[in-house]
Amino acid sequence: MKRVVLARYAKGNPKASDFRVEDVPPPTAGEGELLLQTLYIAVDPLIRFSLDESTVTGASRMELGAPMVGPTVSRVIASNHADYAVGDYVEGRTPWAELAVVAPDKSDYRGPPRRIDPGLAPVSTALGALGGPGQTAYEGVVNVARLKAGETIVISAAAGAVGSMAGQIAKALGARAVGIAGGAQKCQGLLELGFDAVADYKAADFADQLKAALPEGADVYFENVGGDVTLAVLPLLKRGARLPMCGFIAYYGVGMEGPGPDHLPGFYRHIMNKALEIKGFAGLFAGQKGLDDIAGWMKEGKISFAESFLDGIDAAPEAFASVFSGHDHLGKLLVRLASEA
Repeated sequence: MKRVVLARYAKGNPKASDFRVEDVPPPTAGEGELLLQTLYIAVDPLIRFSLDESTVTGASRMELGAPMVGPTVSRVIASNHADYAVGDYVEGRTPWAELAVVAPDKSDYRGPPRRIDPGLAPVSTALGALGGPGQTAYEGVVNVARLKAGETIVISAAAGAVGSMAGQIAKALGARAVGIAGGAQKCQGLLELGFDAVADYKAADFADQLKAALPEGADVYFENVGGDVTLAVLPLLKRGARLPMCGFIAYYGVGMEGPGPDHLPGFYRHIMNKALEIKGFAGLFAGQKGLDDIAGWMKEGKISFAESFLDGIDAAPEAFASVFSGHDHLGKLLVRLASEA
């Protein structure tokens, strides 16, 4: 079988050459274990935090030559565990490999693999709308931002898996959603998902687009990016605006001190002058309640799941690198290894 391993530690944004695809013997399931066929790999940007040679944020878990690990959807093809049957679909954290063995009773911090109901939606959505990204969007919009009907939320990286869900959840709650994305194709896609307005951060008139989209300012800024995008948003926030901080991808490849100039003094002024409320959060706190609400909105036609696919495990390194260098995909970007049938 094929698997993807870490070939070198990332310097700044990851590159496809930081990884290597190797051929290795297939694994077999032992006592209490499952043998899984990987169907989809999620190239989640947070994996970047485990690719530094020395720890910058959290624990650096990856060793050179070790298989990459992240969220996947798989099919059980052999089971030595009473809670799982051959043919079950599961979501969990497994290696980037065509086959994987897991021990449900000895799983990592995320717990045992989650069984997926293929009758509810395509099983790939367990990595997007009905998975971690959906829970993260729900947590940020509903619980952290406490968004109310009639308010305005502006979302950076709005064309991504979390951002596209956050905007749709905001609309389901009766709020006005403004998305920031890169390129006309992504911006048009957000309008088709129901966003009220968009601003293209790659456009020369981005600042003017953003002001036009927020004529009365914003009550909530769903932060995914940092950098110049956030500097453009800050002056447009209302007094008392809430900032659920989901990510800061502009700085994922930067240590404690990035390149100048130092914008921290101006940032502090905005916090004080506008009485901003900023809170970092982890999406999985939304739990089953978030997934149940999203599933309900999907049945009502209020939320669509946006997905994009690249095929074959050989595409995984380039797919992951493209998350940081920019791509034209809308919604959750997945690497498809096999069909669901």
